[in-house]
Amino acid sequence: MRKPPEGLFARLLDSLTDMYALVLDEDLRITYANVSFLKHFGLKWDKIIGRPCQDLGTPFLGTDNLAVGFCPEEMSPWYPARTLLTREAGDKVYVYECTLNHLEGSRGAAWNLWSLRDVTDRFRLESRVRQMDELERNLVQASMDGIIVNDMLGNVLIFNDGAGKILGYDPEEVIGKIKVYKFYPDKTAHEIKQLIYDPALGGVGILENYETQARHKDGSLVPIWLSARLLHEDAREVGIVGYFRDLRERRRLEAELLRSERLATLGKMVAHISHEIKNPLITIGGFAGQLGRLPDLPEKARRKLTLIHQEVLRLEKFLSDMSTFTRGAPPQKTEGDLLALIREVAELMDSSFKERAVAFHLHARDRMPPFAFDSGQIRQVLINLFKNSLEAMPEGGDLTLNAEVLNDDLVLKIIDTGHGIPPEQMQSLFTPFVTTKAGGTGLGLTISRGLINQHQGEITIDSAVDRGTTCTIRLPLSSA
Repeated sequence: MRKPPEGLFARLLDSLTDMYALVLDEDLRITYANVSFLKHFGLKWDKIIGRPCQDLGTPFLGTDNLAVGFCPEEMSPWYPARTLLTREAGDKVYVYECTLNHLEGSRGAAWNLWSLRDVTDRFRLESRVRQMDELERNLVQASMDGIIVNDMLGNVLIFNDGAGKILGYDPEEVIGKIKVYKFYPDKTAHEIKQLIYDPALGGVGILENYETQARHKDGSLVPIWLSARLLHEDAREVGIVGYFRDLRERRRLEAELLRSERLATLGKMVAHISHEIKNPLITIGGFAGQLGRLPDLPEKARRKLTLIHQEVLRLEKFLSDMSTFTRGAPPQKTEGDLLALIREVAELMDSSFKERAVAFHLHARDRMPPFAFDSGQIRQVLINLFKNSLEAMPEGGDLTLNAEVLNDDLVLKIIDTGHGIPPEQMQSLFTPFVTTKAGGTGLGLTISRGLINQHQGEITIDSAVDRGTTCTIRLPLSSA
């Protein structure tokens, strides 16, 4: 019988069922072997205690096909921090990850702890994955969906290009370096693993079309549609493969469809309201103007009539903006000179610039590439943006428009030196009917973005309080 181990260290080694430990003294004689070691290698404690480790034979093969025993001196130099060895037993080949540690005790005593961990199943799975033929690899890499394969410990074995595009990583950043749970919000990976074993969701070991979120490299959350399956080998679970689809574009299209449906309904309402209100407004405004021109009218009454007339004009503009916002007429593109249009709008607003002590600057090449656009819609966008900049510079300043071609896009940057936009207002800039301006409708930027979108372009805004605002418009030249 094997003598029970003494001391906390020995009891700790005996408790390890997945690590086979052998302790050697300075003369490489066996002073201790844990229970797992004896059982796995079929040895008896009373037969090996005190014997040189060379007596245990050379059952292993190194990566260079060199026969290796249980003694670290048989390899020169001594084992590095981790070494892979193989051993044949019957019709099975075991793979071990081996570690050597030199232990210093009190009074100059020294030991060598030689430990082995059975990594056969993990190594076999990794080998099988590595041995996938080129067609399979190409199919995985060509998939637009994300594909991630991990072992049961969460180590990522496959991370295809689709996964990289969705999550923002390069495969070399992930494989062997990041655990799969890092790609999910807190506890989500655990919940998904539980669902894989739920028979109600495709069967045990199968998860079908589950909507959840993944974590992008930048920390943002990406909505995904996930399917997952357990991988088996010899009836043992050895890994999990996950297939997931990016739902961001789908969510955007759904939101766009909902927005279009709401706009269609709103458009019918606006058409009816405009019809019912516009004629009375014209009448009210006309009578107010006529009364305001009467001689000997008290000044107090004249001011009230002027106010009535101004409010009528404001309501008429609001109805006009609402009609433009809901109508969404497609652009009528014709090839034209965009720089000439910019100069025309600047000249149109020249008196407003001078009134606000704003200096306008246009920086562009003398000629721009041929470009087709709807001059009426782009004129409206420029007027809206110029007016916003003027309102942001009540004490005067500089308004600059830079025009250049970058990567087949015509890029316009409208830069003002105004008071800027507070961060808490940036999220709602393009939200309809949200405005911080007295008398504003909150539709100017929303209408401008809609018109630019109809040109297959995009509009973005960057701003800093007390430093000014930059509005960037990108229009693809190819859309012509």
